[in-house]
Amino acid sequence: MKRRATLCAHAGEHAPAMPAGLKTHAPPIFQTSGFEYPSHAEAEAAGRGELYIYSRDANPTEDRLAHAIAELEMTEDACIFSSGMGAIASALLAYASAGTHVVSTEGLYGVTHAFVTEHLLRFGVTHTLVPLATADAIDGAITAETRVVHVESITNPLLRVADIDGIAAVCRARGVPLVVDATFATPLLQRPIERGAVLSVHSATKYIGGHGDLLLGVVSGPKSEVDKVRRLRKLQGGNADPFGAWLALRGLRTMALRVERQVATALTVARALEQLPRVERVFYPSLPSHADHAIAARVLDGGGAMVSFEVQGGLDGARRCYDRLRLVARAASLGDVTSLMTHPATFSHNKLSDLERRRFGITDGLMRLSVGIEDARDLVDDLGQALG
Repeated sequence: MKRRATLCAHAGEHAPAMPAGLKTHAPPIFQTSGFEYPSHAEAEAAGRGELYIYSRDANPTEDRLAHAIAELEMTEDACIFSSGMGAIASALLAYASAGTHVVSTEGLYGVTHAFVTEHLLRFGVTHTLVPLATADAIDGAITAETRVVHVESITNPLLRVADIDGIAAVCRARGVPLVVDATFATPLLQRPIERGAVLSVHSATKYIGGHGDLLLGVVSGPKSEVDKVRRLRKLQGGNADPFGAWLALRGLRTMALRVERQVATALTVARALEQLPRVERVFYPSLPSHADHAIAARVLDGGGAMVSFEVQGGLDGARRCYDRLRLVARAASLGDVTSLMTHPATFSHNKLSDLERRRFGITDGLMRLSVGIEDARDLVDDLGQALG
């Protein structure tokens, strides 16, 4: 079996996306909305789904990326979307319908939280959000109407770690599919399908693309389950564009190198932040001080490249730190080659009420750092002077 770094470099090479007898070293971009046929017989074959018809249904560049992700996730199939939220929404809608129930967790990514608690509710889908992604909590929330359980393997922004093994066992016993958003973990630190999830979701905008220049999402899993999601993509028009898929495939080739560097640097930065006097608390799964340190050691192959920390002085302290940054970019998103900082209370989670943020542990002094590939010493120096 190929190791993960080798898979990143070679996955998708044998996808059936090229004319017979033609092979290019770099994948081509099939930048087209439709496809032509030299004969009626081939047009009929296209109508039967044997050939490409229209890029909303399927496109060779997207299919090559899908094959690569499926190989990396060690599963049968994958489906590419125009964004991570497109992937998450379709994965949940593949199972949820009017009168059914969804179980997820508190402290979700802000837009996912709104989708589950507001958008699904408009269509008669109820929900329960448990405080922590533990097997007991999920088991206690599942009802006769529950059709899907959704968790983030590492939450945003407090970096709580889900007990995927235990939750998957509960879901199997209760006959409910488990959908895992593993964006923060990347396919290199965790393969949810191997741990019992039915579907694995990634915002490929982040570590798979890795350069802050595309929007893309992916759902992977058994073909029978991915086909349910793929049908929704076709009906809702959430397919990716070929150029974005090509950029993601290009980013995938260096993901192992980038993530290895980012994870090592994140641990160094997290340890350094714990020593700074103006930092009240550091959240990083590989630190012994982290609430889920033992779970992380069991279900993740590393702590990830995100570090969150609370600064003294609440909102004023957070603003001061944010405005004094010189190297770290003040920007949304994560997984980029450059380090990025956000302030969750006034940015990604500003739509939550003060009460909800307090309940989820998102304080006014909380900062979220996406660690890039810079030298760890330079990042520590920048954070030190910003907090000084």
